[in-house]
Amino acid sequence: MLIKKISLIVCAAAGMLASSFASAQLYLGGSVGQSENSNYCNYSTTCDSKATSSKVFGGYNINKSFAVESSYFSNGKTSINSGLPLGHSEQKKTGFSLAGVYNQEFSETFAGFAKLGMARVKTETFFDTSGLPAYTASDTGNQALYGVGVAYKINPNLAVRAEFEKYNPKTFSNNGTSSSNLSAGFQYSF
Repeated sequence: MLIKKISLIVCAAAGMLASSFASAQLYLGGSVGQSENSNYCNYSTTCDSKATSSKVFGGYNINKSFAVESSYFSNGKTSINSGLPLGHSEQKKTGFSLAGVYNQEFSETFAGFAKLGMARVKTETFFDTSGLPAYTASDTGNQALYGVGVAYKINPNLAVRAEFEKYNPKTFSNNGTSSSNLSAGFQYSF
């Protein structure tokens, strides 16, 4: 069901852009990878600060060097056990991003890129503390997003892409943690 919603959002965004910019160079893609919350494990007895991440993205190439890109991402679920009385908690981060992308071609098939933008991140935290009922808290925060990556063209329309992204959402539950994501996937240009 989540995949259907994500696909619908990406298709709707691509359709709106295509109708607005008939001659635009649009691209869509998806990637999977590993996310990590730094400083997440400072006060724990056991901790898992890494999780499997996924992302779908779409963009518009303004010219050969610049593009605008949006994405929906899930940074997976991390967990922490702090012992009594704090107990166990799990954290899940999802969000949307919008970024400007600078592209630099090194050859006809190989290119690098850098991005800078904003991410709107929803953080859901499940708490299971001793002596209290378990509960879930949710918060949403905004923060700058930056990233770098490389792309290799398989053919004129299809490329393999790898990237590193970092952001630090200002939410009640992150306690100064920053999140990073290393991923690889495919990009299809129209």
